[in-house]
Amino acid sequence: MKVNYSNYDVKSLLEALENIDAEAYPENYKNLTNEIAARKHEIQEYYAQKASAKKSRLNRLFTLISINQLLVGLIALVMLVLSNAGMTALDIVTSCFVILLNVLSGVVLYKRLSRYYLLPYFNIGLQVFAFGLGGVYFNYYGLGGIFLTLDWVSETYNWLLASFTLGGSLLEYSSQNNLGFIQIDLLALLYIWVIRKSLSEASS
Repeated sequence: MKVNYSNYDVKSLLEALENIDAEAYPENYKNLTNEIAARKHEIQEYYAQKASAKKSRLNRLFTLISINQLLVGLIALVMLVLSNAGMTALDIVTSCFVILLNVLSGVVLYKRLSRYYLLPYFNIGLQVFAFGLGGVYFNYYGLGGIFLTLDWVSETYNWLLASFTLGGSLLEYSSQNNLGFIQIDLLALLYIWVIRKSLSEASS
């Protein structure tokens, strides 16, 4: 059966090319490839629009990540001011480090300062892994994350947990703890992927 490909839109043409059996339908295959060749400029425009839409989605997500980093810095600053009286000197220094790191990371991402992307990589990279071993505890995150957890001490725990509250802690030790877990933040991994993708898109 002869197919009239002139009535197909660009997307349908490309889908037909992916699915057609050239050996079983040689005449249709020839007509299809001729139609694609005749509408080359239309197809190029289709691919350009598709790439532009993909880049636009990536840029929006990228901007959200930068705002997330700035919000972490701002909220951490507010918390530092409100609880300053009850904090030790080490707590204050740690909070200032977190504030500075997140604000600078947010600014670098928001302004697309690709030469300084090592800073947000470092900041978000710290969020990827958390662990608790005996009395040692490390869990650094901003406005939360999506966590996969392996716990070999606690009898009841959620292996998959979504959390969206400001929290986390840099390396701490307490002799009262008996911890045994490893945790991966899937949201932090997504953030890193978006930054890497943005860099590759900008260089291409």
